[in-house]
Amino acid sequence: MPGTDRNSIDAALAAFLESPVMIIVGSCDDGLLPQVARAAGAVVDRATGRIDLIVSGWQWPQTIANVGRNGRLAVTFARPADYVSYQLKGRAAIIPASLAHRERAQHYIEAMTETFAGLGLDRAVAAPWLIDLEPQVLRLAVEAIFVQTPGEKAGSILEPSQ
Repeated sequence: MPGTDRNSIDAALAAFLESPVMIIVGSCDDGLLPQVARAAGAVVDRATGRIDLIVSGWQWPQTIANVGRNGRLAVTFARPADYVSYQLKGRAAIIPASLAHRERAQHYIEAMTETFAGLGLDRAVAAPWLIDLEPQVLRLAVEAIFVQTPGEKAGSILEPSQ
């Protein structure tokens, strides 16, 4: 999917990352203790390849703190209907959530609620996963992209032809 290098994001991958996919955010503290969170939407800057992840500061304060301390981030994007998945790793910085970020989070929550409902998951079950209270934005500079779709290519670096 990506263009000419291993950390570039082409239009097809950008569209996937911004679609109704589960967004699992992994960080760690300075002692390498892992922390997992969920993002409430993503915005890909097609010019720079950076990804803004909208995360609830209320629900995931440890993730925000970890990024503030060391910037390490691994994010998995997985489509719930078929588990097509990609993991992006890199360094992130915390930036203020703009009105556009807040609107994106609301759109994402609505789209994911409908996606889960269409797959038979009760809305009340999914609601705790889809929180945008006190939104913070983690701006990820992508260093590597991996295929994580179950199968023989899982864990491999995403090459331009994939």
